[in-house]
Amino acid sequence: MIIFGTVISFVHIDALKKSHPGIDTGLLKRMFLYHVVLSLCYFGYIMFNPSDSRAYYEKITLDFRGDTWGSFYGTSTTFIEFVGYPFVKYMGFSFEAMMALFSLFGFYGFLYFYIFFKENIKFKHTFAGYDLLTLTFFLPNLHFWSASLGKGSIIFLGLGLFFYSISKIPTRLVALALGSFIIYHVRPHVMLVVLVSSAIGFIFTTKGVSIALRVLFLVGASIAFFFIYKDVLTMVGIDEEQLVSQSFGLSNRAKELSKATSGIDISQYSLPLQVFTFLYRPLFFDAPGLLGIIVSFENVFYVMVSLTLIGSFRGIRFLVMGNFLAKSAFLSFITISIALAQISGNLGLAMRQKSQVMILLMYVILAFRDDESLKVWRREQIRKKFKREAQSLRMQPTTPKPSV
Repeated sequence: MIIFGTVISFVHIDALKKSHPGIDTGLLKRMFLYHVVLSLCYFGYIMFNPSDSRAYYEKITLDFRGDTWGSFYGTSTTFIEFVGYPFVKYMGFSFEAMMALFSLFGFYGFLYFYIFFKENIKFKHTFAGYDLLTLTFFLPNLHFWSASLGKGSIIFLGLGLFFYSISKIPTRLVALALGSFIIYHVRPHVMLVVLVSSAIGFIFTTKGVSIALRVLFLVGASIAFFFIYKDVLTMVGIDEEQLVSQSFGLSNRAKELSKATSGIDISQYSLPLQVFTFLYRPLFFDAPGLLGIIVSFENVFYVMVSLTLIGSFRGIRFLVMGNFLAKSAFLSFITISIALAQISGNLGLAMRQKSQVMILLMYVILAFRDDESLKVWRREQIRKKFKREAQSLRMQPTTPKPSV
């Protein structure tokens, strides 16, 4: 399965070069191999640690929800089983093959996120002497948690397709529909957040967004919202009348999930501390095991690059005045983070859950740096233009005054 996935991915990467000439196919192929290595690391990890992946596979093999494919259809956990059903039942995939398949789904999320970044980030940006965009796509925690049979890999694919699509909606409607379909079925509340965030981004931005495109997206988002919001409320266990008073009931889910795995209980933290913990911890001193120590290095990186955005007035201004893609990515990032921070329950779960959204933060940071670089470039072009005009004036011959 790994060899087959490698061949398919490499062929697809080469084919994408024709329609997306700006992509680096060599980097993408190295990224795929890197993803495979971390997939194998994850497989080794679950040999000694609890994992939902085996439960998904066993439910399919045991006909846990029924003896037909349709009986597995649903949102959240059941959708993972629904996707896996034909591969296990009709094609005879083993557990290892299913792990490889979902790891491939995760890689395709990276692939489409990469195209999204390359199409919209025009300048090269560095961190400690290394290309920041390349560093973003080789962060180990992102690959590690998107490399298994489970929600993480397939929702990452959905998010990648969604953001890849909204940068050029008219030509990518199929990808937009597929990405939205995946996100909704894996995590309906995340789809709701992404829809609302993107709609706000479109409404309050005029840069690069035509009126026709804005109307098209908002109509589509409104229709989708109408169909999914009741499912979202049902999933978090509240009625429409209880929406405000119970604040989405996330605290109850957090208490349940805090019992699901080991780690520091964060369910009793204040909301700001929950969000900070979700995004930037562990930080060595509270790392839960070897994996936590490895993640701590990545979190230090996140803290440092985040400060370049929120640590300056220009960065805060960009969050308000940036284009619709930056606004949509930031609003999706912050609202999903707030929701997941409240239901993660403990630090161990937070390390896994945040892999879905940190790439959106990195896009916003790169977009901010790109905006700053563009301003510098424009000033430099104006300076060069004035310099050329001044030189041209000096080189013009002086007309002698007529004698009287």
